[in-house]
Amino acid sequence: MIESFAFSEVVRKLANLIRLGKIAEIDGAQVKVQIGRVTTGLLPIISTAGETISWTPISKGEQVVVFSPFGESAQAFVLRSIHYNNFSAPDDKNSVSFKTKANIKVDSDQKFSANTKNGFEFSSGNANFKISDGTIEIFLGDAHINMSSDSIFLSTGNANIEISSSGIQLNCGSSSIDIGSENIFLSSGSITTNPSVCKCSGGF
Repeated sequence: MIESFAFSEVVRKLANLIRLGKIAEIDGAQVKVQIGRVTTGLLPIISTAGETISWTPISKGEQVVVFSPFGESAQAFVLRSIHYNNFSAPDDKNSVSFKTKANIKVDSDQKFSANTKNGFEFSSGNANFKISDGTIEIFLGDAHINMSSDSIFLSTGNANIEISSSGIQLNCGSSSIDIGSENIFLSSGSITTNPSVCKCSGGF
């Protein structure tokens, strides 16, 4: 009888060592996991918890692995997460992908830096910010700013301004002003100033 009980206890503990389940309930940094017809008590989630803290909210229905040291569920913890139909892997599996419905916060006591070889792009609604080798571009609706090491270009609608080491050029429709180091060129069907540049009487 005792031997039978001991053997059953060993089998139970072995079965409890590693279990697969889905998140049934969330309470902050702890969750309940449904394993078959059984739902666990609140269990902690494996995360980065030291001077560097990383936290991404867990989702109900997320498929996870529950580890129970020595087969004791009272010491169990949760390792996330395994892709399945409800939470499938991204279509492009050759690129790093991060997708979330939660707010993103970066808080560092030291300098934050990022280095990419092929550029950086950030979008929010109709605003877009791009950095590539030697160029920074900002788009917001019809407005566009392009900056390089030797020039700045601003445009919106049919108007634009270009500033470079060789001068400044302003364009609006069919009118333009070109300011160089030695000359100023104005081009338009008509030129009107207010007040007038000069008031003349009589003829030449």
